[in-house]
Amino acid sequence: MGIAERKSLRSCIMRPSRPQKIILAVLAFLFIIYSLTPYDSPLRSFFRFQHNVIQDYYQNVHPSDSWLFKPQPYPIDPVNDIAIVVKTGFGTRNRVPAALEALSNESFSADTIVVQDFPLFPEQKNITLSNGKEIPIIDIIGWNLERGALKGQEQQERLLKYTTLAEAVEGEEWMLADGLGKDMGWELDAMKFLPSLEYIWQTMPKKKWYIMADDDTYIIKSSLTLLLGHLDYTKPHFIGNPVGDYKGRFPHGGSSVVMSGAALKKLYDDHPEVVAEGHQESTTAIWGDKLLSTTFMKIGIYLDETYRRFFNGESPWMTRMWIDRFCLPLVSFHGLGHDDAMLHVGETFKNMDEPVFWRQLGKIYGGPDFASFIAEPIRTNVDYVGRLDEYSTTIDKVTEVEECIKACHELSSGCLAWTLDPGRQQCHLARWAILGEAAEGRFSGINGQLAQKLESSCQSPP
Repeated sequence: MGIAERKSLRSCIMRPSRPQKIILAVLAFLFIIYSLTPYDSPLRSFFRFQHNVIQDYYQNVHPSDSWLFKPQPYPIDPVNDIAIVVKTGFGTRNRVPAALEALSNESFSADTIVVQDFPLFPEQKNITLSNGKEIPIIDIIGWNLERGALKGQEQQERLLKYTTLAEAVEGEEWMLADGLGKDMGWELDAMKFLPSLEYIWQTMPKKKWYIMADDDTYIIKSSLTLLLGHLDYTKPHFIGNPVGDYKGRFPHGGSSVVMSGAALKKLYDDHPEVVAEGHQESTTAIWGDKLLSTTFMKIGIYLDETYRRFFNGESPWMTRMWIDRFCLPLVSFHGLGHDDAMLHVGETFKNMDEPVFWRQLGKIYGGPDFASFIAEPIRTNVDYVGRLDEYSTTIDKVTEVEECIKACHELSSGCLAWTLDPGRQQCHLARWAILGEAAEGRFSGINGQLAQKLESSCQSPP
């Protein structure tokens, strides 16, 4: 090749075409605009949301658990490296002893505080667990008021309601206090998130991880420990079960919220002005978990949705064992505030030394083995689909069980459970299965072939 030819080839390689120049210029312009916008701007939120959608789609199509069983680069001691905030209110205060006892049953003796939205009773300074551990209780709204974090907001309707509740409790007007607690519990709950984390950061500042949970939330220590051992606690982490639109994605508080010590340090030590602004906003915020998320966003810490599939917002009996979560550890249960549900779950999981996986719930609760549905695919008066929503599929005018089973096996997006409602002539299909709830007159089953295939793909033990 001559000199002229080489120069011509080099010119073709190095000189971009006009369309390429336009594309590069647009990308550079967007990057500059993106970099100059505030951390919590709609533009950044939009791009992050699209990234999460793509990531979620990939994890859904290509689920993998192999990374969990590689050596943990950041192993933790759950007793000494974790601090827990349990939130309660006047209307749900009776749940607290059971919630704490359930955690202690599993030997989860991490440093814990209970935060509430009403003054302490004279004998209520601490709760002593059966293992002897003392759990302090704090009226977190009163604490925030006394130190002046809510200065200028005293006449806000929400704070006036808190004052009325506090006076009713101190005056032992229990009927009034119960009514107030039930009517405005969610409003006062929104004021507990930021000060609760600030309080525990001030009193227990050396923890690697911090967890916030409701008084009807149960956390499976072994599963949580497996996950956190793969995350660098020296980096800001903010993880949980995401809900909300792109403008303000936030972790569902009932599923539990997990934050690294580095995240709290960056918020409370490095950006007190942002925290102060959040305290002021709490008097009108609708949801406290969203306020926590939008406050973190202002300093460049965003909800990491990578680990969304570990968190669960249901009780064990209503938990959906999704296809894309089959092989993953299950970190939490929620909705355990009724009757003795919390104590029952605490007893069931107290001897679980190994991580608990979504697919294992049936075995733990004595449900039928997945393989049994291959030989006996139809069960009567039971429903393995459960609650219907936008993720389930309903086919009308189905009268035969075999037709419903065939539709499940042929569903391109994957079907793990089916239910036929003969009265309505409807076939319900789902990418998940529940333990099975009583449903008079219905026929239901689990796709045993798919369940076995999923089990065989898991790296974790059965």
